[in-house]
Parts: sequence; C-alpha cells; structure tokens
Amino acid sequence: MKIPFIKIKQKGEVFYITKINALKLRDHVNFEFRDPYLKYGNSKDIMNYNKYISSIEKKGLKIKGNPKAIQRKLQLDRINSIRNYLEDNVINFFPNSVILSLNTDENNIEVVKYLEDNETGELEIPNNSNFNIIDGQHRLAGIFSSNENIIKDFDIPVILLIDISVSNAVKLFLDINSNQKQVNKSVVYDLYEDLEENEINEIKKIHIICQKLYTNPSSPLYRQIKMLGVGSGAISQAFFIDTITENLRFLNLGNISNQDLYNHLFSYYTAFQKVFPNDWPVPIQHNDNIEELDRYASEVLIQRKSQLVKTTGFGAIMNVFKFIYEEANGDYKKYCSIVKKLQGKINWCDRTGTGKKIQKTIANEILNILINE
Repeated sequence: MKIPFIKIKQKGEVFYITKINALKLRDHVNFEFRDPYLKYGNSKDIMNYNKYISSIEKKGLKIKGNPKAIQRKLQLDRINSIRNYLEDNVINFFPNSVILSLNTDENNIEVVKYLEDNETGELEIPNNSNFNIIDGQHRLAGIFSSNENIIKDFDIPVILLIDISVSNAVKLFLDINSNQKQVNKSVVYDLYEDLEENEINEIKKIHIICQKLYTNPSSPLYRQIKMLGVGSGAISQAFFIDTITENLRFLNLGNISNQDLYNHLFSYYTAFQKVFPNDWPVPIQHNDNIEELDRYASEVLIQRKSQLVKTTGFGAIMNVFKFIYEEANGDYKKYCSIVKKLQGKINWCDRTGTGKKIQKTIANEILNILINE
C-alpha cells in the first residue's frame, strides 16, 4: 500500500499528513480497547465481554481487548450514527483527519530512512503493517462498516505518527479527549499509569494504589471499585481518585511512598470493614469465589442498602481521614481503635440526600462522636 505524505515538524516532534483509502485502511487498523480487569469479572462480565466482541465483529471490524491499549470500548450507537450519516446522503463526508500511529521494526529500516531523508514523497507501507488509533476510532469504525460501494473511493485524511512511545501516545490521547464529556473519566485516570511526566505523578500514584486495592484479594475494596468506570463495584475509579486527591493533600502526596500510602488506606478501610462488617460489601474472610463475593456485595449494597461504600458514605469517611490520621499521630496501626468508637452509632442505611452535602453531614456526625467520646 502506497501513501503520499508531507512531513511536519513541531517542537522537535515529527509527524506526517497523508490520505489513505478507507477500504485499504480497513484491513490494517487495530481496534483495541483498554481492559486489564476482565480476569476479576464474574460470569456475567465475561458473557457481556464476549457478546460485545461478537457485536463489533458482525460489523466486519477486528477488535480485541488489550491491557495496555489507550482507547475505550467502541459504542455501537455512535458507529451506527456515523455509518447512517455517510450512507443517507450523497453529499455527506468527513473532512477532518484521524490520528494513527505506526510502529516499525528491524524489517522496516528502509521505511524509516526514507522518511528521515524526505520532506514529501510516497511511502510504501508493508502489507503486514497495522496502524494503531490515537484519535478517531468511532469515525473509522462507522466508515469501515459502511457500504463498500461508498468507501472503495473514499479517502480518509490521516495524521500519522511513526514509532511514537506509549507515554507520548497516552499524553496525546489525554490532551485531545480528557476535557470531552463522552470520555469516561475513569478511563482517563487509568491511562495515567502509562505516562512518565512528573506533573502527573500524584494521580499516577493514586491510580496504582486504586488498582492494587481492587485486585488484591485481601484488600477491603477487592473488586468494589468500578475500574474504567464500568462493571461491578460500589464506587467508580474516578470517584476514588478524585476523593483521595482532595482529602489527602495534607500528606504531601508527592513525597510519601506508594507503599506507605497504600498501608494507610488499606488499614483505614479495613478498620471500617471490621467495625461495620454488615455494611461493608467485602467480607473480612473469604475464599476468593467471585460469584459468592458478588452475592455478598449485593446483599449489603442492594438489599440492605448500605451507603458506607457508596459515594455518600465513602466520601464521608474520606472527609474525616485527616482528623483520624492526626488522632493516630500518623500511625495507621491505630486506625481501628479510633474507628471502633463509632460502632453502633452511625446509621449507614436509608440515608437521604446526594452529593457533597450529605457526605459532609455524615462526616460531621462522625466528628461529633469522635470529639465527644
């Protein structure tokens, strides 16, 4: 496959403007979505995963989950909307470009040298090459699933990056998408682990701890954080990270080690788990049977309607973390003895109200008990 190109240089970075025929490009694009948490899912999660893959493949698209992919899942309604737009009227078209990356190897040395030596030209793309999508995946999926009589003569404007690092690809994706409403904030936070810049180390640190609390079977929050914002769990990954960031700044997160921060949070949540076992969706002891754990969580969260590990209660206990931390003189081993003073004195069920107002109300209840104890 031959494609024309113009080399563009910006701040030491190089990329290429080109066009690629849609029908030819379709066979050389990887539709991959970030999904590192499937192995922690239950049978329903796995069934939904397989059903999703099948629904996308029926549109003639190749797709797979990849723990290190930067894209979120394709949305069928957006694919159908784009396809219908393209097919409904002969004058409808897409002049805006997509952003793709192409990784070369030792077999593509001539390709790399040709690009280095030329400002413009025509590049021969090896038949076994595949492009990764940085921006424009729904547009491409909608175009690729359209009538072949339309797309056989349909050129797609492309910004092409060669051998871009994972970190730079993630940063570019975030720069383009993090302020757009349709991008799940949990997906944005999950990608921070693949960035290398110092200014995002705080969120990256909290994400890694969030991930560990979710995946560790001995964790009090085992499988109770909706990683990527979907699936089973009591709170979303985005809410967890936002709440921790907001309430733990006094610890100077940039200087505390990952392990120390994990120890503090693990011990803090364990204290509430032990003091309020009937309101905590993860039992203190279990055999890591996912179906049994889900039934237990359902009893706590749905039947009992406990708010302790929903946004209402979780936000409240994080609001009082600083007070309990100071009461314990920074010793996380003392958290349980302090939290035990709340036993039988806080009603976590049937709480009315939403948002930060009810979180603050419950936090004040906790503080009043602890101060007057």
